[in-house]
Amino acid sequence: MEVLNRATGLAGVPTREHGLAVLTALTAAEVFAEARPEAAHGFYCAVGRRLAKLVDLSDVHDIEALTERINRLWLAFGCGQVMLHAADSGIRIMHRGVPAAIEADQDGHWAQLFPAILQGAYDAWFRQLGSGAVLTTRIVRRQGGVIELHHGA
Repeated sequence: MEVLNRATGLAGVPTREHGLAVLTALTAAEVFAEARPEAAHGFYCAVGRRLAKLVDLSDVHDIEALTERINRLWLAFGCGQVMLHAADSGIRIMHRGVPAAIEADQDGHWAQLFPAILQGAYDAWFRQLGSGAVLTTRIVRRQGGVIELHHGA
């Protein structure tokens, strides 16, 4: 009941957004309670791949346009923004402004699920642009509000 009381009492936060965060946290608690860690990670990568389908990349031809298009999604969701850098070994992905937590996530699952969502989304976007099957997207580092990923060999 405490969560519901906070939902109606939060100043400046729409009840709907708070409610969606609570639903996300409760869903995550169930996923992590029932699934092995690898399965939970795979599930949230799949969510990221679905999320990637919301962004039309059909007219994207360079890294700047890709960055701008992806950032529209992340900013609309309040989930930070990305900087993409071409490197010899692939693409360096610096996702900044990651929310530290979500409401009602008492077990801290957000710190595990959001990086997996990012991994799935970025991997799907690069595959949509023609990335080869031998290239992968992996999480390199998580620190504070920054998640660094790499897409390449």
